[in-house]
Amino acid sequence: MNTRLSFVIISLMLGLLHGCSSTSQSINQSATQASIPDQTDAAPSAEDVEKAEASPEPPSITTTEVPIPDDSLYPLLSAEFALRERRFDDALALLSEQALILDDPALARRALQLAEFRENNELALAMAIRLAELDVDDAAAAATAMGLLIRIGDTERAMNFARAAKERGARINAPALLVNFKQLTPERQALMADAFEALGRDWPDDADIAIALALVRKESGQLAEGLQALEPVLTTNPDEERALALWTQIAVELERQHPFDRITKAVERAPENEDLRLQYARLLAASDHLDEAREQFRELQSLSPRNGDYLFSLALIELEAKAYDNAKGYLEELLALQQRVDEAHYYLGRIAEEQSDTEAALSAYGMVGPSREFLDAVRRAAEITLESDDQSRYRQVFAAARSKNPGQAERLYMLQADLLRERGDVTAAQALYTEALDLLPDSMPLRYARAMSFEQTGDIAQMEKDLREILRNNPSNATTLNALGYTLTVHTDRYLEAADLIELALELSPGDPAILDSLGWVYFKLGRYHQALELLEQAYNDFPDPEVASHLGELLWTMGRTNDAHSVWQDALQRDPDNSMIIETTRRLGVVLPAETHGPTSD
Repeated sequence: MNTRLSFVIISLMLGLLHGCSSTSQSINQSATQASIPDQTDAAPSAEDVEKAEASPEPPSITTTEVPIPDDSLYPLLSAEFALRERRFDDALALLSEQALILDDPALARRALQLAEFRENNELALAMAIRLAELDVDDAAAAATAMGLLIRIGDTERAMNFARAAKERGARINAPALLVNFKQLTPERQALMADAFEALGRDWPDDADIAIALALVRKESGQLAEGLQALEPVLTTNPDEERALALWTQIAVELERQHPFDRITKAVERAPENEDLRLQYARLLAASDHLDEAREQFRELQSLSPRNGDYLFSLALIELEAKAYDNAKGYLEELLALQQRVDEAHYYLGRIAEEQSDTEAALSAYGMVGPSREFLDAVRRAAEITLESDDQSRYRQVFAAARSKNPGQAERLYMLQADLLRERGDVTAAQALYTEALDLLPDSMPLRYARAMSFEQTGDIAQMEKDLREILRNNPSNATTLNALGYTLTVHTDRYLEAADLIELALELSPGDPAILDSLGWVYFKLGRYHQALELLEQAYNDFPDPEVASHLGELLWTMGRTNDAHSVWQDALQRDPDNSMIIETTRRLGVVLPAETHGPTSD
């Protein structure tokens, strides 16, 4: 039996959400520049939330009665009480579950609204797909599904909903569908390209689709065809910023005469359009037209004198031009405005280094706070102290950095020790790893790095101890299994034990060339030549590294296939003529390679 129940009971609190921003709409409607933009969430404003919490009763809404199965009556009533008590997540769970059971678009739509309000993208996607299925005229649902699928990287499914949204009359942000185009396999790229070509044929007057189609063609190497896709857009609207920027990019790549003419005229028509002028300035800078780019950024600065982004761009242009005093002036203006402070200090340090003022450089680098520039600033400051052999100050640089940014302690210890190892002070690096592990005993990167340093000093027992400690805590760590197995192969005669370790590593990471090489090498040591050959040939085909070449060549030489061994070694030496592993292997075996391939082996 069905119970007839007004949906007013599940709409009371949802009526309060009408003023909230839709996360998915934010994705779908965001302006797309010449390059694919980052997508950001749109959350309900503080005013929206305060209004919702303050309203004792929701606004009245028009409702219709629909048949409700008995099994759904209790969950829907429970959702109503959860909404009244503002237990929105509980209500969402109940509503979304019922929306998947009941063929009712109104319920799916309300569940979608609540999912968006709670910023639950997983349920919002499920509800948008459900609503798009239930209501074949709902363009917004299809567009929302498209936007959320883009966010999770499923652009191929997103294409289906993009088409559905267009067929239902919605505008779509087609360029956003290309957000991960470069990461697709060539086959999937071709499928996406075909889908865009079909969209372009079906909606030839849609500017968003035309721009996306031009991007696809550009990424596929069809530059002239990319320009062709943009022509109708720019004929209709000569000042369309995205199309202008993309047209200019492609024209520059094609080395067309006067590629900036179109965007230059658009800027002249709208001299106070900062977005357009910024696109123009960036394109000039990217094409090494530094003088013209500088002029445009100065115009932008005159339009918005307190815009730190313009000052920073001017500083970078002056740095590129090696006009250090001008760059320094812009960076100091940034500091005075308290904008992009860490970047300003970092580049002031770079300028001081260029001018051989090490004290000024150390001071500037020390002012860089937790930011994208932080670790490189620390590294550069540390290298300055190492060059002057000031070990005390070297330690001070890292101690201050760890104090300023304790969350980066592990990486800072790693950097500090790695720099010591690079200059050959392995013993000091080992002491530092030990100090760090006393504070961070569960750090696998630090323990692994210490193990590798023990190999450098020939302390294989300590190396094995550290690697086994990692495996004790993480027995499925393929990298460590392979490292331990290879260590036992190279430094001991415990080949069977080594083979067991490396075989397990290969099970955990099938096809990894480094593990294939290790297993092939231990099989060689065990005399299992044919198995070794299969593995080493696969490893070398996938990763033609000199170490793999030295192993494969030695195996072939041992098997009597001397010509094949010569070919492998010569191929590796053509890639890296001074590789020590190939040189050591051929000398140890008494092999003389042709002088034109590598002279020192024939002495």
